[in-house]
Amino acid sequence: MSALKSRLVAFFVLGSSMSFAQGAAAALADAGVGDAAAVAAAGSAPTGAAPPATPAAAQPRKIDPRIFDSALNDYFTGHPKDAAPKLFDYTENLPSTDENYAWAQFFLAKSLIELNLRHAGAVYLARIARERSNPAVLPKALEELQKLTDLPHDEVMIDEQVFGALDLGFLPEEVAGYAHYQQGLVDLRVGNERWATTHFSKLTEGSAEASRAKYAMLVTRLRSAKRDLPKEMVDQFFELAKDEKLTQEARNDAVLAVARLRYEQQDFKGALEAYGLVKLAELDTGRATLYLEEAWTRYQLGQVHAAMGLLTTLDAPSFREEFLPDKYLLKALIYRDLCHYLPAKRSAKELTRKYAESLEAVREREDLTTDNRLLRAASARGTTKRARKFLESLELEGEQLGRYAGTFGDRMFGYMTRLYDLARAEGQRVYAERLNASVRVEADKLLRAAEQVRLMEYEVGLKLYERVKRGSKLVPLLEEEPVKPDQVAFKFVDEYWNDELRDYRFSLKSRCIEETAR
Repeated sequence: MSALKSRLVAFFVLGSSMSFAQGAAAALADAGVGDAAAVAAAGSAPTGAAPPATPAAAQPRKIDPRIFDSALNDYFTGHPKDAAPKLFDYTENLPSTDENYAWAQFFLAKSLIELNLRHAGAVYLARIARERSNPAVLPKALEELQKLTDLPHDEVMIDEQVFGALDLGFLPEEVAGYAHYQQGLVDLRVGNERWATTHFSKLTEGSAEASRAKYAMLVTRLRSAKRDLPKEMVDQFFELAKDEKLTQEARNDAVLAVARLRYEQQDFKGALEAYGLVKLAELDTGRATLYLEEAWTRYQLGQVHAAMGLLTTLDAPSFREEFLPDKYLLKALIYRDLCHYLPAKRSAKELTRKYAESLEAVREREDLTTDNRLLRAASARGTTKRARKFLESLELEGEQLGRYAGTFGDRMFGYMTRLYDLARAEGQRVYAERLNASVRVEADKLLRAAEQVRLMEYEVGLKLYERVKRGSKLVPLLEEEPVKPDQVAFKFVDEYWNDELRDYRFSLKSRCIEETAR
């Protein structure tokens, strides 16, 4: 074993009191890395949206092996912009059999990531994972890839082609756990729950991956479940909502799942309690769908003033671009139930007026992705949102790349430009594919709401022409809990305050009468 390899293995396996950067720099410098023999090769080209192969005309050239020492010195002294082109030259002109080749790829990836060229860095880390030419570098590359999964990233290249295809026998426990989790997710996507359970069973109990695996399994079972959902599923979601190892976003999603399941089971009080457990950041405007679902729950409980208050919240500037056709339906229902028939008709017509262009596009069978409202709604959630975020990150990184044209040199800059061009083309294809499926879901939602408000208009029209029988009297309105002495109420003057959004109440008296005459 070479002196360099001995030092690096000792550092990564046995551990060191100094930082990774300091230790690796010392190991590489003391071992005389720059004196290694050099020959030419660029490594195998990855598939999919990976970087293009170097043009045939660009022949490998002889370089001084000591350029590796110089590049490492630049990197560890905080100059990744100077280190990157040197490391690129090293990887392009030395063979993959060179003992420093994988390290050059690794530090090139780290340099690119620090220059906010995260996708380019991920490509080199993924190449290390596929080539596996240096066992000492592979775990570090996988750790860096795992960090990148918290940000918009190429899910096919990292999640499926790297972690989803790893041989799990030789990996450290931390990386192996994440790989088992990703491979279990791949199995769930193709409908093989048994194989997914096998991967998830190998996760360390109490780890973050184990908690995320439980959540993924529950969501999958919920999607495939029929009408009669087992009660234990609600309890399992509720337990996950308390799991501190999950992110706050995942815990909120688990609580929302509890609330929605209870609503479907007509446990409206339990659903309302669950909605109250959703934790938002201080002064956060919140989620429009959360307020709308809570408004429906309060309506089912007869709390019409609170429900109308939440609908008033959804008129705030923060939510005016949200795609919420059910909002107008619920408002019309409340007005109808309190016998405010003209406001009920106006609320019903407001839906068809606001979404007139979208409804026309659906009826005329136009390309729905050209409709701005449907496009925003379809791009705001799920896998379509992730594809959009990744495409946006590629656009930003592509603009950032232009700043390094002079520093990188013609060869490296041209290579990186082609890499990002291919990635954007593939990202656009994936986004368009997911968008076409999502936009149809939003169009169906709009059509259902439009059909319901048309029925509402017809019903209200009949009510307007009914005769009032002699001896009728007002129907008593369900009284809500009055304001307590330690509470303060202010009259609404069209001002929206983030800390008050869930506390608005709408004063509306009933005009209904019941018939007592025989």
